[in-house]
Amino acid sequence: MTRSISEVVSKACELSSREEKVAWLRANNTQPLRTILTVMYDREKYQWNIPNTTIPPYTPSPHVESHGMLHRQARKLRYFIKGFDGDGLHQYRREFLFIEMLESIDKEDAKLMELALLQTPPEGLPADVLNEALGLQLPLSQAQPENEPQPKKRGRKPKNG
Repeated sequence: MTRSISEVVSKACELSSREEKVAWLRANNTQPLRTILTVMYDREKYQWNIPNTTIPPYTPSPHVESHGMLHRQARKLRYFIKGFDGDGLHQYRREFLFIEMLESIDKEDAKLMELALLQTPPEGLPADVLNEALGLQLPLSQAQPENEPQPKKRGRKPKNG
């Protein structure tokens, strides 16, 4: 039976020792798992081509047996990352494909993709463990730059009165 990617990640976060986490991740190592975790952890190299400040509105999948769907849907990530196949798509089409993907996968996998969109790594799973277990080359510091540009506010300035 194929474990969902969210199952693998949540179980790895729950394990107490570094050796157990590495062994668990090596035993459940798949290309979609590596792809999603790389996009989630490497802010410098991978930037979303869809708005990633908020989660788009979607209806979670009602299907019980959709826990393996993210393994197949992960190949669509190339449409949502800058510098890959989706650069030529219209913004509306890209966002529609992303929402369609979220609605087709398991609820827990969709929550994991929300974390990936926000590029927020899960608690209890440091990058050095992933580098050792999966052979990735993720940056070890997860600190955000302090002088990151803030999004501009739209509309009129409030009246002082």
